[in-house]
Amino acid sequence: MPYSVSLDEDRRIVLIKVSGPASKDDHYNARNEALKFCQEQNISRLLVDLRDLNTKNIATSGCYSFGASLALTCPLLRIAHILPKDRKSNDDVRFTSTVETNRGIMTGEFSTVEEARDWLLQ
Repeated sequence: MPYSVSLDEDRRIVLIKVSGPASKDDHYNARNEALKFCQEQNISRLLVDLRDLNTKNIATSGCYSFGASLALTCPLLRIAHILPKDRKSNDDVRFTSTVETNRGIMTGEFSTVEEARDWLLQ
């Protein structure tokens, strides 16, 4: 699963772009890199572009574990998910987002980068 982590310096948003098939370890590695970046830059807004993600290799229990662990790792984040095009992946991201929300993280689900960015800046 290729991913990149970058910073929108003007808006103070950490950007993660994820594409392709993903394993559980891939997700944790991308998350850990992004969280380290957030901590180093003292940023609490995270925009996660998942439009090209494919979660065919991840079970629902893996989505639950990921959402729950993120809430424990960094509960003060505000996370905007740009939803995948693939139906299963879209459902998996929505479920993970629900777990995050239920654990106290402020999350949102969006179709475009612009919508996600606007929500993060509210």
